[in-house]
Amino acid sequence: MRAFNTKFFFVKLPLFTAGLILISNCLGAMADRIAPLEAWRVEYQQQWQELDKRREQIEAITLGNSHGNAIDYSVSEIDGQSLTLAIADLFEIEKHAMLITNELPNLKTVFIAISYYSFTRDNATFEPFRTRRIKFYSLAPTWSPIAGDIHNFVLGKAEAYTHIMSVARSDNWQGVWKGVTDGSTPLNFLPPDSVVTSSAWGICIHYTADQLEKEAWDIANFNVSSSIEMAARHKGLEQDAFNALARIIDHLQAKGIRVILFTPTYYKKYTEYFMQHGSYIIDNMQNKIKKIQRIYRVEYYNFSNEPEIREQPELFYNSSHLSNCGKRIFSQKLFAALSNQK
Repeated sequence: MRAFNTKFFFVKLPLFTAGLILISNCLGAMADRIAPLEAWRVEYQQQWQELDKRREQIEAITLGNSHGNAIDYSVSEIDGQSLTLAIADLFEIEKHAMLITNELPNLKTVFIAISYYSFTRDNATFEPFRTRRIKFYSLAPTWSPIAGDIHNFVLGKAEAYTHIMSVARSDNWQGVWKGVTDGSTPLNFLPPDSVVTSSAWGICIHYTADQLEKEAWDIANFNVSSSIEMAARHKGLEQDAFNALARIIDHLQAKGIRVILFTPTYYKKYTEYFMQHGSYIIDNMQNKIKKIQRIYRVEYYNFSNEPEIREQPELFYNSSHLSNCGKRIFSQKLFAALSNQK
């Protein structure tokens, strides 16, 4: 019977493991740099880089999921920046808010985007959003998990040091090879098959009416069905999400920061299709917002059905996101409404 090899176990095995981790980390970091597969990860890293440059100047920020990108600060006199996270739920937004706001000494106003489904989302309960939660942990400079989410937190921190999810790429490294050989990147920040139109609002990058209608049907039904599934898996989800938003507001108001909730304009067909099977989700969202307004006296601006925007294809990137032109028009209306409240 062979003797137990203590030298292998205590010396060679740890060295071998450390070598594998180092190789995986280097390969993953290289892949993410040359050919990133996910725009939100690139945007998140860019947010922190911009934050480091402008932390003393920033007066306002936008938090929330990608619907928060509807605000265009260039149409106002406010020095603001979007710090939204694509697909983020209120639990991730809370974690993000606590990290971000402590880095901005001159912050005066925080805009928080509220979507129809904001109170029926928990990414930890639903794939592929759970994978997105793990990657959020891998990027966020935090060492505490969202309540009840220790498993995904550990996986996320493991990913931060091994980059294994970046090594096991869905494109089988074709994008990296292409990037190395010809210097191109496959990441496209524009919607596929979008059109460029010269309109009354300027040069707009958008979907056509036909594209918007089809996409609205797909995404509205997905958002409703995924919300129903998440709520079924997370008992008490609406109340827990409400509590997360309440903690964000409480944290910000304690610092003397003005909190403004808003819902951006959606393409008419998106709201129409969402209402077919998810009208109660919207009703519950509105009831939750009314309650939070009563408790915290926060402002809420609901532009979801803004008539001058909702029917214009040129103003939509896709059915639930405004185009470059739509952002300007929406932001002008939002800042005008804010001025009227002063």
